[in-house]
Amino acid sequence: MRAGSASLPVGAVLLMVLGLDAGAQLRPRRESTLPPAGAARQLPGERGATANRAQLERRFRERLYQVTRRRVGLTDAQMNRLMPINQRFETQRRAIQRQERETRLSLRDAMRDSTHADQTRITSYLDKLVELQRQRVELVAQEQRDLAAFMTPLQRARYTALQEQVRRRIEQMARQNRTPVDTSLGAPPAH
Repeated sequence: MRAGSASLPVGAVLLMVLGLDAGAQLRPRRESTLPPAGAARQLPGERGATANRAQLERRFRERLYQVTRRRVGLTDAQMNRLMPINQRFETQRRAIQRQERETRLSLRDAMRDSTHADQTRITSYLDKLVELQRQRVELVAQEQRDLAAFMTPLQRARYTALQEQVRRRIEQMARQNRTPVDTSLGAPPAH
């Protein structure tokens, strides 16, 4: 998941997860129709919007739980072990991504002043990016070690593929919702 994806509407992410199911249609059933984008903001009072968001988040978590359990082939006991591990690593992953985004933006700003470019600052930003990439690799390795304590290699492979699919969909949705920005350094590498 790349920076910026955290600002996606919960409903959009819910629709994305609903579409993860093999053969699932993106069209929600009549009884589970989601409100149009922005409808939560149109509800009178903050309580309505907060309740709607909480309900969407709960449905998202339930659906993601079901999809993960079925596609990865996990038992309830395995899912109970997976949830806190996933939350911990996702929090760490987001922190690394946030730092990487901030460092890339700082590097871009430092490079803009080409006549008086501070080479030392640019070097420190490049070094920081390499260090963050190393941290990301170590995070993946630690996550795999923790998952190996209760998942088979096949389950871990399926889970990793599902995670990547979710991240790609979220990134795709974020790109579609993003306003044009300066891409002089190009897009950051996919994670």
